[in-house]
Amino acid sequence: MLDVPRLALAVVEAQVGSLVDVLPVAVLIADREGQVLRANNAACEVLEQTDLVGRSIDDVLHCQNVAVRQRYLVHGDDVLRLLVLPPR
Repeated sequence: MLDVPRLALAVVEAQVGSLVDVLPVAVLIADREGQVLRANNAACEVLEQTDLVGRSIDDVLHCQNVAVRQRYLVHGDDVLRLLVLPPR
């Protein structure tokens, strides 16, 4: 049986993810629990880390003095967290 909510969320993430990759601002996309699913090059540069995917947001941002703007993309029971970090 087709899981329509998950499929819709995957399509949106794929579209947003493509845009995120080319943005000049630092963006992280995480799941509901805070595991990083995608990080653009600007985020890697701002955080001075290259291995962000798969790590928890708390671990990534620990000891970072940055004001993070966070938004939630909700579709049914599925949630993606979009985090935008200011440039240094």
